[in-house]
Amino acid sequence: MLVCHCKRVCDRTIRQCVLEGARSVDQVGAACRAGTGCGGCRPLVEALIELEVRRRESGAGPTPSDDYVAHI
Repeated sequence: MLVCHCKRVCDRTIRQCVLEGARSVDQVGAACRAGTGCGGCRPLVEALIELEVRRRESGAGPTPSDDYVAHI
């Protein structure tokens, strides 16, 4: 799903940034530029960060798109 239209960043890229240690919108923006254009996506980027952190901390397995990316 395209999250940041200005910089054309999808949710998988944002989740990967979280996996690599990003824990704030600014950190994600520094890593992949999401949220650095108009700023309209920043609330969604923040929500995705929180969701991914909770999912990873709970020990949940990979999402279907994680499996897809792993096979590319």
